[in-house]
Amino acid sequence: MTKLTAELMATVDMARSVGIRQTSTRVRNYFAARSYERARQRRFNRLGLQGRVVRSVLGSKMELDAGKPGLDRDILLDGIREPIATGHILSILNKDDVVLEVGANIGYYALIEARICKKIYAVEPHPENVERLKRNISLNDFDNVIVQQGAFGEQDGTIPLYCSDLSNWHSCKDAPSSKANFVEVDCFTIDSFAKKNETPTFIKMDVEGYELEVLRGATETLKKVNHLFLELHGTILKQSELNEILDMIDASGLKPSLIVQYDRPGLARTYELTQLDKIRAGDRGTFELFFSR
Repeated sequence: MTKLTAELMATVDMARSVGIRQTSTRVRNYFAARSYERARQRRFNRLGLQGRVVRSVLGSKMELDAGKPGLDRDILLDGIREPIATGHILSILNKDDVVLEVGANIGYYALIEARICKKIYAVEPHPENVERLKRNISLNDFDNVIVQQGAFGEQDGTIPLYCSDLSNWHSCKDAPSSKANFVEVDCFTIDSFAKKNETPTFIKMDVEGYELEVLRGATETLKKVNHLFLELHGTILKQSELNEILDMIDASGLKPSLIVQYDRPGLARTYELTQLDKIRAGDRGTFELFFSR
């Protein structure tokens, strides 16, 4: 299933669940975001950047690739990624925290956390992202970041990672469009990982629709963390899956502390915490969710 097909199906399901009015608002927001992204692409093109460049990003050095759409170009254009989420993380972390990065990508958040926290486990499944992550850690001489290649899921073993042209869109969720479009990666549960390492106090996860499988393997660890940050992909997940995710988090004792959508400069929307009730009722948007104990 393509991303566009998933979004269309989610829109239809949302209309059936919460009605045309609320769905129309979500659709308008979606097209406004698409227009915003096209304008940003034009702005980026005017910069004339090419190849790999090293930039200072919130006090750390990052090697970024101007030829790669998505995360790289966002940071090169803005000097920051997801500003509201970034600011919130800076406000809640402290020197004693142990962070588990579930899908560390090329290290944007890991570099921020490494300047504050005791230890960061930066786990990333995609081989190219792992190499770039290691280079970014090395650029800053951080010795409190442990990089590991692999994915998290509901059981230990191996799983296919379906690859995208965007470094932050690789996913273990959907079937590949071709057999050449995936790689096999080691998979382990967060609970088994935590038993072999220090128990995290903060988990950050962005796994492109694989949230439910990851959290099913983290039921014990969730009871111990102080903070959880996840991107909830309502356009990819089924309504029953969204509700199961929220039920598991609630059962762990974590409570919502921040809900954000379209976290880009000039576009971000922050919601009341009661937005979780609307998600349970059928709002199928993609949201950044923070939970705290």
